[in-house]
Amino acid sequence: MARCTGLFLIIISALYISPTLSRAQYNYPRWDFHMPLDIDLVVSGSFGELRGSHFHSGVDFTTHGKTGLPIYSIDDGYVFRIAVSPVGFGKAIYVNHPNGFSSVYAHAEWFSKSIEEIVTNIQYEKESFAIDESFAPGEIPVKRGQIIAYSGNSGSSGGPHLHFEIRETDTQKPINVHFFDFPVKDDVPPHIEAVVIYPLNEQSRVNGKSEPLYLPVVFHSGRFHLRGNPRVEASGQIGVGIETLDYFTGSWRKCSVYSIQLIVDEQPWFKSRLDGFLFSQTRYLNSHIDFKRRRTHRQVIQKSFLDENNQLDIYQTGASRGVVAMTSGESRQFHYRVKDAAGNLSQLIFNIHGTNPPRIPEVSAAPKMETLHPASAWSDSFGDFGVSFPANSFYSRVKADFNVIPNPGVGIGQHFSVLNENVPIHQFFEITIPIPHQYLNHQRLTAARVGNNGSLIYAGGTRRGNQMVVRTRDAGTYCLTTDETPPTLRLLNIPAGRNYSNRDAIRVDIRDNFSGIASYRATINGEWALFEYDPKNNLLIGFFDKFRINKGQRHTLEIVATDNVGNETRLSTDFIY
Repeated sequence: MARCTGLFLIIISALYISPTLSRAQYNYPRWDFHMPLDIDLVVSGSFGELRGSHFHSGVDFTTHGKTGLPIYSIDDGYVFRIAVSPVGFGKAIYVNHPNGFSSVYAHAEWFSKSIEEIVTNIQYEKESFAIDESFAPGEIPVKRGQIIAYSGNSGSSGGPHLHFEIRETDTQKPINVHFFDFPVKDDVPPHIEAVVIYPLNEQSRVNGKSEPLYLPVVFHSGRFHLRGNPRVEASGQIGVGIETLDYFTGSWRKCSVYSIQLIVDEQPWFKSRLDGFLFSQTRYLNSHIDFKRRRTHRQVIQKSFLDENNQLDIYQTGASRGVVAMTSGESRQFHYRVKDAAGNLSQLIFNIHGTNPPRIPEVSAAPKMETLHPASAWSDSFGDFGVSFPANSFYSRVKADFNVIPNPGVGIGQHFSVLNENVPIHQFFEITIPIPHQYLNHQRLTAARVGNNGSLIYAGGTRRGNQMVVRTRDAGTYCLTTDETPPTLRLLNIPAGRNYSNRDAIRVDIRDNFSGIASYRATINGEWALFEYDPKNNLLIGFFDKFRINKGQRHTLEIVATDNVGNETRLSTDFIY
């Protein structure tokens, strides 16, 4: 029982703090707009969520599995941009308002009738389903409460919903919509899942080890507690991180918190706060979190210390940049304050005890691996292989770990190991791979990244003489391979006699087994025809009300699909409509 003395003290409290604090602080207007959907709004994705390699730039509202719900402009203004893409936001509409803010509505199924006609005309003019068009004031004016689109599941959407944003018009910087007193009920405080203690240099230790210590948290008796109440000791420079998430009232969906503040020995030490962010900075999420742990354990830890080259501007910290120096014999108090955008607060307080630094044994004078500075450009050759990193490719110092590996029976030629997959890379860099003599004239040669199970993942590449140059942001092992299999095209749900007179569309299954679809072109009677591409469902769909053909006749449809290395396939069929 003596070990309980000085152990972690864990305290959790939850209370409601008025959200008007943030609104008043930044002078955002109080919400006095039309709602974007005419249903009870349930948040399925919060602003600033940590997604892939970016922060979520808006709020997602579930449409409960339905598509086709009217989407309303929240205020007077004009449409200044419409984008249509098979991926990303899918069908998205952007509206500028007189108050200096813009609203964004994404993943629509289709636009309002008048806007849909404008979009279709542009698509036929450009002979492309994907467009990104800007409009001047007065071209497409909209009124508050006017229907501008209908909800859907277009683009890289994982289910029917509306992605909604408010941005500063001048900078197009997304702003947390809750600052506008957005009327969505939230009285649920954030949940703290765990904390992680990090030794930050070779002399640092946590509980005698040089690896991070993951400390899960449980909730009982009205409080959060560290499971097992272990004693934590550390020496040298350390950092801490927290695993935390948030829920909205009446929703089981996991969302992100708004702010995380760390107080050390009652002194403000570090704070991250997601008021908004620039799109040019969103990839710094890979530095904001523990990138390696997300890859290896699927746990998202938000660090409360800054990497050397983290340039994200959501932080408040002093000269320490969140790093804590532990001295033998001292006990330091760590106090986390975690808030959601509504002001609900959760707290966690714990102590870490300083110990003597370890005695590090002397080692033989083995060759030391070069260290890459995160802000500096760097390139080198390894036999016939090479890498070239531009400035600001890394967030912290990285060991120059590059190796040429004998072919293990996968791909063509030797493999090239570039760092390891647990290293996040901010900028695109180049990998140079030599092309074996017998493949110099091969037309379907490409580069690939080797997966954990030995599978090959398409990596692209451009020929430069007798070399293949790959542009990527992923560390890992690379090699060459060939792709000689063309895409496949298959008509779906063919009516009797291929008579589509009572159908709304022609649907075609489109797939590729490796490099992916690069382009497709559909024609009817020799003229370009609009077919929408939905890659997540391997689907091409051409709606008859978008075709420019005469009814009651026989027509000829031709589709040509090409993959990323140039393999091509064709589908040709007659139909009646």
